[in-house]
Amino acid sequence: MSNDIKGLTRIDKSNIKSAVEVLVKAFQDYPLLQYYFPSDVKRGKISHYFISYAVFTGINHGEVYATSPNMEGVAVWLTSDNYPMTFWRLIRSVPLSIIFGFGKEGGGRMRSTGEYIDAVHKRLVPFKHWFLQTVGVDPEFQRKGYAGKLLQPMLSRMEEEGLPCYLDTLDETNVRLYEHFGFKVIEKSAIPNTKFTNWAMLRQKSSELQMSSTLVKQ
Repeated sequence: MSNDIKGLTRIDKSNIKSAVEVLVKAFQDYPLLQYYFPSDVKRGKISHYFISYAVFTGINHGEVYATSPNMEGVAVWLTSDNYPMTFWRLIRSVPLSIIFGFGKEGGGRMRSTGEYIDAVHKRLVPFKHWFLQTVGVDPEFQRKGYAGKLLQPMLSRMEEEGLPCYLDTLDETNVRLYEHFGFKVIEKSAIPNTKFTNWAMLRQKSSELQMSSTLVKQ
């Protein structure tokens, strides 16, 4: 595993609770969760398990960073070697209370959506890369530059490593933000049996950042 990043706070099991709390707040209006769980109460419960799953897998199979000990924002990064998560790796990485809680609260409703997104990921980038799995800034600190503080150091390290970075988003308002950091849309597709569109985005190595617009599929 690579070295920690100067200027950011590494998340481990000692401070995971605070990281999860920040991301739960950041994702309180996440379109996918709102779609499947219109009830604020139900959505609040499922959000905890949904986010905990992401952070635990990041800690055990990638790197998780916060902007500072105050945790204005948190990002979860995985290497392509550790994604998608296999069943046995999941069992070893995430507490059973999280796995069972996710299922009990209805997480299975999102399974087909997740499988579709994972399949797109696997098809589009079948080469070594980093995956920005989850990133969120506490609503209190949004639009104050914390996203850049959180993302840029890791993206700079990827430049040094010579590796591209992939992400996906279901929220069109996020596309321009990621484009600001050098990501390009490489595929736009409707997710079957839902109202959602998936934007698959890739940030190439610096020598390859000028990507042809013909890569974008409408």
